[in-house]
Amino acid sequence: MNERTQDRLFAGCGIAFVVLDLVGAIIAMVAGKTHDLTISSTPAQVAHAMASPASTAVWIGSYLEFLSVGAFLAFAVWACAKLGGGLLGAIARTAATGYATVTIASLGVMAAIAYRAGHGMGVQLATALVTLNEALYVCTWFLSAFFLVAAGALALAQMRRALGWSAIGVAVLTLIGAAASVDGVGQFSVMLWFAWIVYASIAIARGKRAPARTVAVTQSA
Repeated sequence: MNERTQDRLFAGCGIAFVVLDLVGAIIAMVAGKTHDLTISSTPAQVAHAMASPASTAVWIGSYLEFLSVGAFLAFAVWACAKLGGGLLGAIARTAATGYATVTIASLGVMAAIAYRAGHGMGVQLATALVTLNEALYVCTWFLSAFFLVAAGALALAQMRRALGWSAIGVAVLTLIGAAASVDGVGQFSVMLWFAWIVYASIAIARGKRAPARTVAVTQSA
């Protein structure tokens, strides 16, 4: 596989991460009541959601979300390598691995809730698991911010200012959002994270533009 084809493949992994994650989440939320539960859900809402078994569509959505994590890891390792690697690259890869690990744990908790729906799980236990899932989800925001800061610094070192500053900007907004409002600004920052992944996938695959050459024209007297 030549380098150009490889770049397109891993850039596709970045875009696939966003698509699989969003489509999977939408399918799971539309088809299953358990995926609508949050820390603000009342005991009556939890009991209602847990009253009937999860549908097949819920598992399809969850499956897509699990697949998205593998696509993200492939993109993250490739992006760090293309942007120069080194110490900053190692930090970014570690943050990406942490992000993937916590995301898998969060999805696993939601899968456990969906699996026990309609099979006698108590409201108190279900509420505790929903709270745990929400906490893990918020933890992924911090890990995505750490990845963005390291990746942004790598891009700036390569003189890719738009890519670098946009990464750092999204990271700052994510950290502010997590502190200000988990249900408001914090949720919006996730969409910025997805948008940056798509942008980075395309920008890195295209490669760094060569600087424009200046041609000196001498005029004979």
